[in-house]
Amino acid sequence: MELRKVQEMGGGTLLISLPKEWVKQNMVKRGSILTVEARKDGFLVIYPFQKKEKSILETSIQYPEEQIEYVINEITGAYLLGYDLIRIHGKERITYEDREKIKEAVRQLIGLEIVEEDAQSILIQFLLEPTTLTPEKILRRMHMISRGMHKDAITSLIENDEHLVKVVAERDDEVDRLHFLLVRLIRSALLDFKLLNKIELNMIDCLDYRVASSLLEMVGDASVEMAKTMLKLPKFYFDDKLKNTLKEFGEILEKMQDLSVKAFLTKNVKDARQVVKLFATLSAKLNEHEKLIPNQPLEVFTGLSSIFSSISKIGRCHIDIADLSVTMYPTVR
Repeated sequence: MELRKVQEMGGGTLLISLPKEWVKQNMVKRGSILTVEARKDGFLVIYPFQKKEKSILETSIQYPEEQIEYVINEITGAYLLGYDLIRIHGKERITYEDREKIKEAVRQLIGLEIVEEDAQSILIQFLLEPTTLTPEKILRRMHMISRGMHKDAITSLIENDEHLVKVVAERDDEVDRLHFLLVRLIRSALLDFKLLNKIELNMIDCLDYRVASSLLEMVGDASVEMAKTMLKLPKFYFDDKLKNTLKEFGEILEKMQDLSVKAFLTKNVKDARQVVKLFATLSAKLNEHEKLIPNQPLEVFTGLSSIFSSISKIGRCHIDIADLSVTMYPTVR
């Protein structure tokens, strides 16, 4: 780190000199044009002005590996690292079965498309423009899908609807896809200050979005787990009292999620505190009903315990999201 004194020219213009090593590294000379961007967090970002487009990041993956899953894991890893082109080179022909597995893996990653292929190679490209994406839009989409998931999971329990169980499980895949897209965007932004500035986030914001996204993904997973429990429980057990109880739990979870995501996006501490109050109410009601289930048959006890555990897990995720609303920026005195 270097300290530089601010100088003043005539007319009140302030200036500082540029670090010599940085000037050499970026080939800056007299008459060069620099881009200066002021960030909301008080930082100035300075970098050489470039007319040419951003360079394309490319990586290669060898085929075959010991298992096709290794190739798929490398595709996912390259996607999350922000690569634009992913080439799969085959030392031999790619089998039909492996090709189908690769295509399915590509379909699970938003923005990836296979643009070229032959018997021994596959070229995959990321076709979305990063500057058109924002973490907030992606997170809001995750919020709406996951919110509907635990609502429908509880409805599937109340109405004994196996079709809803499948619907909830399918939507979990979409939440996962959005989570991967958000992680890719954040990692790309952390490596490119120009992109970071365009999406108007600082590094702490990026970390918070990464955590919030993971928590919403956990909400989706818990919702699927809860919905699938319905298939194990005796159908006759869902009397009106339990149905009303589950409906009440569902309404509390919906309110918690709306408030927690709103608190996170707007940094509204009052909304975050309301989430804490709702979770206290939810926990008290869960404890009250958990005392009644030990006397039930084993399969009923196991099933209801799993349902109540999933409900509590979802509530705790909302608490953690709300906690991210607290601004942690240091105050300079």
